[in-house]
Amino acid sequence: MNDDHIDGDRTVWQPIPGGAGGTWSSAVPTDRGDQPYRLAKWRGAPGVYDRPAGMPWSETFVVYRGQGTVRFSHGSIDLYPGAVVTLNQGEPYVLTIGETLEKFAVITTRSPPA
Repeated sequence: MNDDHIDGDRTVWQPIPGGAGGTWSSAVPTDRGDQPYRLAKWRGAPGVYDRPAGMPWSETFVVYRGQGTVRFSHGSIDLYPGAVVTLNQGEPYVLTIGETLEKFAVITTRSPPA
């Protein structure tokens, strides 16, 4: 999974430890200092990814390859190149990927425990 290029840069995809099968991530170098975010590239193989507890962070992402749908309790959003989606921390969703999906995300840090 190490042969893809984005804007001429070599992208090294790594399986996500403890993640759902068929998902990979790639580090995006950044000098964020004390900023409470990180950047990430993500790839998911076709399939259904159910996140009944949501994620432990919030993220906003743009799809740059592939297609699918993300379904929330209040509706769904079609995913295609150019689609921009925000996933709120702890919000349950189901991601259905029809064609290998790649996205670029800005991920906020986890909230402190209450």
